[in-house]
Amino acid sequence: MAKNLISISDLSKNEILEIIKFSDSFIDDDGNFRKEDLFPDKTIANVFCEPSTRTKSSFSIAASNLGCSVLDFDVTNSSIQKGETIYETIDALHLMGVDLCVLRHSDSVIRDLAEYLPNMTFVNAGEGMLSHPTQTLLDLKTIMDNKKTLDNIKIVIVGDLDHSRVTSSFLEVLKNFELESLVLSGHPAMCTKYINNKQGLYEPDLNKALDNADVVMALRIQHERFEQELDLDLETYKQDYQLTSEKMDNAKGDAIIMHPGPVNYIEITESIYDSEQSVIREQVKNGVAVRMAVLSRFLSC
Repeated sequence: MAKNLISISDLSKNEILEIIKFSDSFIDDDGNFRKEDLFPDKTIANVFCEPSTRTKSSFSIAASNLGCSVLDFDVTNSSIQKGETIYETIDALHLMGVDLCVLRHSDSVIRDLAEYLPNMTFVNAGEGMLSHPTQTLLDLKTIMDNKKTLDNIKIVIVGDLDHSRVTSSFLEVLKNFELESLVLSGHPAMCTKYINNKQGLYEPDLNKALDNADVVMALRIQHERFEQELDLDLETYKQDYQLTSEKMDNAKGDAIIMHPGPVNYIEITESIYDSEQSVIREQVKNGVAVRMAVLSRFLSC
């Protein structure tokens, strides 16, 4: 296994499946997370240079459950605000005894940091628009918990694909599986990278895209990543691309609905979020177990 988890491609298919299976061991028969004092001598730093609720909190809980010392680094009150580079900051944390850095950053700095500090372990918690490997792992777990396999199923991803690191990591991992089909949908101005994608079919008509789907993943519009704001009428957008009960009638009756969060009720309705088909809350819970498994594996390297 690689020393760092920077991209989902750092893991083989077998390693991915092993981590997902291993994550099950951190949930007891009552559905609670086990607290295992496995790494009392290890210190984890959560360094999030972009906002986060689920990823940052679940890494903190995961590390604490494993017995680690946890430093939730506050970027807004750090020397980064005085002009210190991220390299100097992480180097200082390493010198203070941090063993593993969980890093989220708007730029692709984690790759250079891993080379700059070879004795430190890095786990990618979100790299700009490029990658989000632990989100991919928890999404795979959620699908397998509900569908048993990723082979021979139809997956639909709808929303702002161009700005989504979730999409890029998820498509990368799907190369390991024999899907029935992968269909990508969304406003053409937010799917420019995927209209001619060889891996999946781009279908701008969401009703057609959802036909006979097993898994549907909705993504929010990431306004914060737009270089230039689109001239977009939200009511028209919702009419065309918001997941509703009526649109979901095109999918299979046992299709599951996913969303990496945070949820804005533009890409899905509240009734869809609360529906029996929704596994969005399962995804949140799976994030802790999967990240416990990831930290365990990479702290043991």
